[in-house]
Amino acid sequence: MKNQSIKSWLSRLLFMILSSLSFIHADNLLVDYYGVVSASSDRNMLKMAQDVFFTQLKSIDGITVDDKRPDLSKASVFLPEFASTNAKVFFYAEITDSKNESGQTIWNCRFNAVTQADGITHSATETYESYYKILVGAKTAIEKVLSDLKSPAPEFISANKANIAADFSTGVDIESLAGTWSGEPYADKIIILRGGRGFVIFKNGATMNIKISVKKTTIAGRSTNLEIAQVGKSNASFFPELPREQALACAANASPITWNFSLTSADTLEGIKNTVIATNDGTEQGTVNSSWTRK
Repeated sequence: MKNQSIKSWLSRLLFMILSSLSFIHADNLLVDYYGVVSASSDRNMLKMAQDVFFTQLKSIDGITVDDKRPDLSKASVFLPEFASTNAKVFFYAEITDSKNESGQTIWNCRFNAVTQADGITHSATETYESYYKILVGAKTAIEKVLSDLKSPAPEFISANKANIAADFSTGVDIESLAGTWSGEPYADKIIILRGGRGFVIFKNGATMNIKISVKKTTIAGRSTNLEIAQVGKSNASFFPELPREQALACAANASPITWNFSLTSADTLEGIKNTVIATNDGTEQGTVNSSWTRK
């Protein structure tokens, strides 16, 4: 009887643990990964690339990945045959190589996300000049092709509801801002997606998630009607203008970075950036002028 009680207790405990894990991943985007397809003769590079892509997929928040590669030891020369599973997306990459004018090999990578429900292929294509560039740059491209397929975070859902109500009174159309922007001195580019969300890609490799909301405010004597705000915890890499020691010291307690903008033309945002700034005595929360331009 005692052994039966112990077994019963262990069964209930295991059930609770599995139930908790199911709940944690219930809202994740389920992705089946089918590796790399390529006719390139550089098999070592292809093996490295398909392993890197899998690792980078697993590191993206909000995604659960199941490895469906037909051969873990090498890339495939044929397009994958997808199996019917619970996955929402089938993901694979296509790689071709070519020579530039100086004879250097360049790698053309097309990242494909096929939605199981309708068979539509969502793709992003990037060109890399070396193995190293693939290592450091592929995650951004993978996130880009999957971003619109992920369920929006609660912050974005609430922002979207606010935008719908606010658009009528301000005339600001959040959807019209979708595109690639520039203007941050230490950022490679800024991506604004439909639905009031996006991300800033810094030159140091960091990525900051952002949300876009219609919000009237006056800062430093300037009236603005749009707020773009950092989502998630601060990172020292979000303050590349500061010495590294200062950035590390302030990141833990820094307020989220925000931009309060007005749309001065169809492709120009102008206003104030609220961030940590350097002073003679160290750092403090402050504002600087900011302007973004659509590419």
